[in-house]
This record gives sequence, C-alpha cells and structure tokens, in this order.
Amino acid sequence: MNGGESGPTTISIRGEVWRYDGPAGWYFVSLDHAASAQIDLIGHLERVGFGYVKVVATLGETEWQTTLFPDADGFYLLAIKAAVRKIEDVEEGDTIDLTLSFPVSST
Repeated sequence: MNGGESGPTTISIRGEVWRYDGPAGWYFVSLDHAASAQIDLIGHLERVGFGYVKVVATLGETEWQTTLFPDADGFYLLAIKAAVRKIEDVEEGDTIDLTLSFPVSST
C-alpha cells in the first residue's frame, strides 16, 4: 500500500473472476481478507451510499472509475464491466491482477 494524506492510496490485488448468477449476470472479483482490511485502514476513503467506496481500478491497460462494495461477510467486491473484460480478454475463472487507487476525500 502506498500513498497518504497528500495523495491517493494505491493497493494491488489478485483475484479470480466469478459470475453472479442473477438476471444481470455481473462479473466480480472478491477481495480477500488482507486487501479488505487494508482498505478499512485508509483514512481518507470517499464513501457513498450503502458503504460503497469510490475507487479507480486498473486492469492491464484499462482504467475506470467505479466503487467497491462490502458483501455480507465484510469483504469488498469489485464489479468488472463487460467493456473492460472485452478489452482485456478476461473471462469467468481467470485470475487477474488489479491496481486500486483511492482518491483523497474532499471532506
């Protein structure tokens, strides 16, 4: 983890892409306990409704603004957009490396 009070904090994660079996068929990466705990220690998180955390995610050469959201077990989930999966040739079951950057909160 790097960054601090003067700039965004960045962490790297690795996770397996899985598909939610609901009607929308969203694809996710579940952050493990260590990554979720790191995020909870960041002092300047920009949170929005329902405990979602604003983040800039990077996968390969693709960067997008999104939110992490906590699951029922207290870990965070990251949705992987269809456009990102297509550009980066990612499918269900792939293990991927991502960088997450947490913008400095304006409050």
